[in-house]
Formats: sequence, structure tokens, C-alpha cells
Amino acid sequence: MPELPEVETIKNILNNFVINRTIREVKILNRNTIQGDESLFRQALLQQTINQVSRLGKFLIFHLSNNVVFLSHLRMEGKYFFYEKDQGVYDKHACVIFFFNDGSVLEYNDTRKFGLMKLDKHSSYLDNLPLSKLGPEPFAIKSVDVLMQKAKKKQIPIKVLLLDQTFISGLGNIYVDEVLFKTKIHPETPANLISKVQMEELVAASVDVLKMAINSGGSTIRSYHPSQGIDGGFQTKLHSYGRENLPCLRCNHPLRKTFVGGRGTTFCPKCQKNPASPHVVGITGPIGSGKSSVAEYYRQHGYQALSGDAIVADLYQDGKVRALISKLFGANVILDDKNINKDLIIATIIEEPNKKRKLEKILHPRVEEVIIKKIKTMKRDEKLVLEIPLLFESKLDDYCNETIYVDINPEIQKKRLENRRIPVEISLALNAGFDAKHNKQKATFVIDNSDSLDDLHHSLEKIIS
Repeated sequence: MPELPEVETIKNILNNFVINRTIREVKILNRNTIQGDESLFRQALLQQTINQVSRLGKFLIFHLSNNVVFLSHLRMEGKYFFYEKDQGVYDKHACVIFFFNDGSVLEYNDTRKFGLMKLDKHSSYLDNLPLSKLGPEPFAIKSVDVLMQKAKKKQIPIKVLLLDQTFISGLGNIYVDEVLFKTKIHPETPANLISKVQMEELVAASVDVLKMAINSGGSTIRSYHPSQGIDGGFQTKLHSYGRENLPCLRCNHPLRKTFVGGRGTTFCPKCQKNPASPHVVGITGPIGSGKSSVAEYYRQHGYQALSGDAIVADLYQDGKVRALISKLFGANVILDDKNINKDLIIATIIEEPNKKRKLEKILHPRVEEVIIKKIKTMKRDEKLVLEIPLLFESKLDDYCNETIYVDINPEIQKKRLENRRIPVEISLALNAGFDAKHNKQKATFVIDNSDSLDDLHHSLEKIIS
């Protein structure tokens, strides 16, 4: 969708081509493009000269010699094409064609047919809908006081509010992602939690991003092109939009994509934290290291708790999951209506690492869904501890404010594993699949659980305090 920088670019291009040209004929090929009576629209334009093309928000305004204007909104994929001579045959997506006295032609082309044109008077078009409801452009905002008054009444995500053209005009999906990235604000942050300083940063970032995009000619995203033979250049400078799974240019952490208000949204989960979310601590470490003991300590100190193993156990009762696991490991993996042959799964993934990866593709997204659902039900002053063996491998550390890697002396670990159902050598084989060195480097804290429970609690007390 053309956004403010793209529309500004189109305005500048049109001013180079159509100023002082007189309209000889208007051919309306798509009735729905014209808002109002199409005959009146056509008659008002005949033999009128285009004096200027201006822009307000994402609207183009064509100023005619008879003090009439017509507004043009490109919506999803509207484009203007200028031809020095009549083409005779026009594209099937041509909606409105303007023929000038000198033989040149301006074609409005719209693949999806969502764009609109509306006739109005020069003396009153700013006071009439739709322009009368537009919020200020970032360039015109000198004080954020009015914006703060509106935002304090809204609990919707800040991204949704920034996309609302009655709040601020000119920001679309691409540039909102860029502005939020620049200000390190999570797109789902409730608008009423935005501080005055943050609002000022949002406005300043909007100005910077839009100016850079305008100077670069806008962004060529998918099918958008500002004019024949001219492409925007800002897409080469995007920091967040369209960069899902690529490293953050600020911290190198992989960017994530989610949906906010139904719009695809890319952000950095490490740089952009949601202040409305509860405080989340993630715990990981090898089998037998004492992760459960750490989680229990946090639970006793007021944290709600989620266990990755418990979530997976519940998932094994889900019909769709059971069908996928049966397909991956064979029918013998299903013991009965409630039980899964975990020994078969363990033996298989040790011998066949590719099946381990396939199992993770089945389980990890579903575990993530459970965690996201839990976080969304909690209040911002609540606390959650996640005990997840593959915390970093599943990228669930993205939801954590801090992470703890529980380390242990190998000999102590073996002794503790002797008291478990699974043979020691099997547990150690599973541990061999973990990248302990990498996980320790990523963790906020690394604690050694080779000694007594009191020693463990003492270490955790320091972290919590």
C-alpha cells in the first residue's frame, strides 16, 4: 500500500507532468472509483486546467482552474501512469483516464479497485470528510499534549493507534514498524502506557523515518511503484518491516513477526519489550541439573509457573498432535487413549536427529501458543517462571525478561540421574544434543547446582533480590 512517502513521491512526479495541462475528456472505466455522481465528476473536470497537485496524509489533491478540487486515495495498489500520446488500448486495470488537450494522457490504474476519487470545492474541501477527520501529520506536531490526552483513553496496542489516521495521518504499516523499532517500543504496548517522553520520541522518529523515505523515493514493496520507470529506494534501508528471522541491526537477535490489529508486524523481541506483560523468568539446563528445584523456589516466591514438560504431556492428549506423532514415529507410539510410548520417542530421536527436529517443529509452536496465551491472561504486576529444557533452541527466551542456565558437575549429575526412571546413559545421550556453551553465553545468569539445596537457594536469593 502506498504510504505517505510514496504518495509524496507520486505528488512530486505528477507535478512534473500534469501542471498546466487542460483536461479534454474523462473516461471512467470503473464506476466504483468515483465517490458521488460520476456525471457531475466528469462535467466538473472538462476543459479545466490542473494548477497544482498537493498532498494531505495519504490523499492526493488535484487543484483545478475553476476552484474545484478532486481528492484521490490510492488505497492498496492505486497507481498513476502518464503517457505523452494516447495509447489507444489501456490496461485491464485502468479505472479512470484523463485525456489532455495536447494529446497526453494520465491513467489511474488500480488492480484491486479499492482506490477512490471525490469531487469538492476548493474553499471547503479541508472542512469536509474525509480530510476533516485526519489527524496531524508528524511534521506539523509541535506539542504531544493532545496526542497524550487521546492515548491515555486507549488500551489498544500503540501500533493500532498509530495506524489510525484520525490520530496521526500518514503512517502506514511499513513505517509504523520502523518507528516502533527506532524507539524500542513493543507494537503491542497499550497506548495508555505510553509516556510523554515516549510519545515525543515516536513523533520525532516518525519525522525522521518519513523524511528519509521521502528522500529515498518511498518504498517499493511488492506491487507498488511510484511511476513508470521509477522505483522507491527506502526498502533497502528498512530495519524491521519484512525482516522476519533476520538479525536485529541493533542487537543481532532474530526479529519476530506477529499480527497486531490484523496487520503483519515485525519487531525485535529483545529490544522491544511490552511493559504490559508480566515479569517472566526462563529456566533451562541439562537433564538432572535441578531446573525443577529452581522453578519451585520461584513459585514459592510468588511466581506462577509453567513447565515445558507438562505442556508437552498435555499436547500428547491432543488428537491432532497424536496423529502427527503417529505419522512420524509409527502407530506403535500410541499406547492407548491417554498414553504415548515415550521410550520409543526417546530412542528414535537419539538415533535419528532428523526426527528430533521434526518432533520439535510439531511441539515448539504449540508450546509457544500455550505460553503466549498464559502471558496474555496475566497482569503486568504478576510474575511467571518458565521451566523449559529447550528454552533457547525453541526461541522461547524471547518472552523472558531474564534467563537462568542451571549448570551442574557431571559426576553429581550422574548420581542424581541414577534415581530416575530413564537410564543414565539415555539421559546423557539426550543432553548431548544441547549446546551448553551457547546456552550459557545467552543466559542472563548461570548458576551451579552441584552442592546442597540451601546453596542453590542462596544463589537464587541473590538473583531475585
